Amino acid sequence: MGYHDLSESTLTADERIAEAERIIGMFEGFEDQLRSNEISMMARVESTSSCSVKQLFWLRDIKERVL
Repeated sequence: MGYHDLSESTLTADERIAEAERIIGMFEGFEDQLRSNEISMMARVESTSSCSVKQLFWLRDIKERVL
């Protein structure tokens, strides 16, 4: 997984959650390749409709690994 500098994000909160929801949707059918802590984080993002910069970069890293 790549390292992301958290200061690189210029996305608004709405843009972060929109991207997070798109990425989470991409994992449909790949749930068996996700770790329990990743599934938990994704569920939290979906239930709160909130995604921090750190969570978004984590989702991007998971996407690189799984897809």
